[in-house]
Amino acid sequence: MKKVTGFFSREKTVLGVYLLAALVVAIQHYAGGKSHYNNFVIFQQSFFHLMEGADLYTEYPSEYFDLFLYHPSFCILFVPFALLPTFFGLLFWQLFCAWLLYFAIGSLPIPYRAKLFFWWFVLAELVTSLHNQQTNPVITALGLLTYSALENNRVRQAALFPVLAFCIKAYGLVFALLFLFYPGKIRFIKYSLLWGLALTLLPLPVTGWEGLPDVYRDWYACLVRDHEVNYGYSVMGIAHLFFPSLHPADVGIIQVCGVALLGVTVLVQGRAGLRAGPAAASFPMLGYLLLWVILFNHAAESPTYIIAVAGVAVWYLCQPPGSARLTYIIMGLVLLFTQLSPTDLFPLSWRRQFFEPYLVKVVPCLLVWLVYQVQILRGTIRSAAPEV
Repeated sequence: MKKVTGFFSREKTVLGVYLLAALVVAIQHYAGGKSHYNNFVIFQQSFFHLMEGADLYTEYPSEYFDLFLYHPSFCILFVPFALLPTFFGLLFWQLFCAWLLYFAIGSLPIPYRAKLFFWWFVLAELVTSLHNQQTNPVITALGLLTYSALENNRVRQAALFPVLAFCIKAYGLVFALLFLFYPGKIRFIKYSLLWGLALTLLPLPVTGWEGLPDVYRDWYACLVRDHEVNYGYSVMGIAHLFFPSLHPADVGIIQVCGVALLGVTVLVQGRAGLRAGPAAASFPMLGYLLLWVILFNHAAESPTYIIAVAGVAVWYLCQPPGSARLTYIIMGLVLLFTQLSPTDLFPLSWRRQFFEPYLVKVVPCLLVWLVYQVQILRGTIRSAAPEV
């Protein structure tokens, strides 16, 4: 038993499992045909559409279904994968997503046993995200790397990671809020502006000065259209279940309330940071942001929950003494109904007729966020990860 435990406690084992999962998923979807790796095709073709001067945000039914919804600079960032033959591009994209999340967790300044828990706890949700070839593991990793860089006083890198996340999905910029808990705020803002300018101009060699404004105008119009029709796997989606007449405009009201709660949380954690140091405030805040950015995201989908589940892992590591029973119950609910509800553990009929339409996946993470919010406001959250 000790040999088995020791084997699964090694970093090389964890990395091997992450990469093996990515390899198996990539082969499985490529073998299933183009419709099984549709999201990768969307990312791949976006670069060629940009090269042709075509509208990135319109439908291309002969190439793929759904729409490209990402920042224009993502087309350039994806070039290393887009230019490879499709199988190798898909394979290396999946391997990169798995490796980057593994690396980001490993970079956290927390005890090794806490990292080990983190790696294994998010694995099932990572596999769900890999099955959809989306960017969510990368965004999760960039959030974690922002915290690690700030803790190690690497301001230049810390400023880069949220801007990179923004250049994939706009909501990734929320991780920049962590800079509020550290010294060197002016330097962080300066570097953020420089990185933002550089990455905004990234498509310039392809579009030219004349085409660049058009690309960003199309992107903004796409974001507006997307906001009008979505409720998402989110607080707004849950509200829509109870109030079917909920108007899309009400989504904005709920999100404004969410922003207000975020502001209050930042202030409360800021005071905690003044008393006990930046890490006392920023590590719990990291987990809160990972959850908040999904639960108040009108475009959240099942594969985006790798971000929220990473937030759950941080919440668990911040639990105060004496809360073990409640914590274990909640973690069991997250594992069973958030992470495993999309899998074959449950019959297909349950998933299609109950889990998906009733957003069962959202509920455990929403419960974690509510408990998190109360613990932060009451000042009972632990400030750093213990040995687990």
